Parts: sequence; structure tokens; C-alpha cells
Amino acid sequence: MYGGAPVESVKRQAARILSLDVDGRAWPDVARRDPVVARLQKMFPGFRPVNWSNAYEATAWCLISSRITMRQGQGIKEKMSRELGATIDIHGHRLYCFPGPEALIQLRSFKGLFGRKVEYLNELGRAALAGDLDTETLRSMQSEDALASLKRLKGIGEFGSQLVRLRALSAVDELPTAEPRLLGAVRTAYGLSREPDVAKLEELAEKWRPYRMWVAVCLRRTLAGGAGMMHTRAAG
Repeated sequence: MYGGAPVESVKRQAARILSLDVDGRAWPDVARRDPVVARLQKMFPGFRPVNWSNAYEATAWCLISSRITMRQGQGIKEKMSRELGATIDIHGHRLYCFPGPEALIQLRSFKGLFGRKVEYLNELGRAALAGDLDTETLRSMQSEDALASLKRLKGIGEFGSQLVRLRALSAVDELPTAEPRLLGAVRTAYGLSREPDVAKLEELAEKWRPYRMWVAVCLRRTLAGGAGMMHTRAAG
């Protein structure tokens, strides 16, 4: 532990980030119901999705990475962390944190951010300071309400709201229906003649309960270079 954050709060956050707040004892049962999932579990033994640290940073990533490659987005995010974020030294190893909302509301320009991205990040900072991006509050909402709340943010649509809901709020048994690469992975894994529509995806995913998000992330990871539904490594 470094810093002055309450231990219990950090413990809960770390457990959510590492998907350790989820009872995984029924995970092998999914493999017994679905041979595709059985293969995935063999490909990724012991895998649990690593989630975003909070809803705020996940939403910022959606805005930063829009209409550019993941590598480009990661480069911009890391540069923002180094230039605008707080730093922490752990035994001589310096880590850089993504800038907080106080920094985003002051942002006027940043190399690599084009179009209305700076405006959207300003808006995100204001929403975070107003309490609209509180992770635990959003987690406590019904799925439809949380998604609607996220989509009220400028620049966040169906894909972005689902990303935050599933990978920051850790909605373990919800399904990403706006991730196009997932459909390609499903087609390959199940030997389908064409990419499934949402109805077919939902039909197949019934066997994945109560870990539909976990299976979706595993499927996404099977694609070349796929980290799993637009997640990225930590800066620093």
C-alpha cells in the first residue's frame, strides 16, 4: 500500500480489477456445457479478465481511442499520464497515473487529440467531479440505467457504454453486443458460415451463464493481437 487511501476501499477496488470479487466455482461447469468454452479454458488456464481501475478512466479511454488504432490511443494515454498525471515511486520504479478530472477540465489541447476529443474530455472531467462517474454508484444501478447514464456523456455511444459497463463495472454476466470483432471471433470458434447477428449471439451465450462477459473476453483474445475488448496495459 502506498498513499493514504483507506485500506478497505483499495482492497475492494483491487479485487474488482482482478475479477477476484466474483465466485468462479461454476466456471468449469460452463466448459462442460459448451465445448468451445472448454477449448478457451484450456487456451487461457486460470484466466480472469483484468478490468479497468474505474469507470472514469475507462470512459476516458473510449474517448481518446476513438477512430484511431489501439496502439495510437495507448501512446496518447501514456503521454497524458506522464505529462499531466500524478506519479508514484515504488522502490525506485516510477509509475504514472492517468490525469484526474481536475486536469481534464483544464485541458485545451494535446498532441494526438483531434476533432471534439478535448471538448469531450473536458465534459468527462466535469461529470466526474459532479459524481456522475462514481464506479460503485454505477455498479449498483440496473444495467439499462447505468448504460443510459453513460450514454449521456458526450462522445459515448453504445460501444463505449458497454465497454465501461462490462470492463470497469465488471458486469460478469452481461454480453457485449456492440463489439464487432467479437462476432468474427464467434463465427470462427463455432464454425458458422457467417457472422452471427445479435439474436444468434445471445442464443449461443445462454450456455455461457453466469460468465457471459468472461467468455466474450476469451473469444476476443483468440483474434490476432486481441487483448480482449479494447483493454490496454497500465501506463508506466
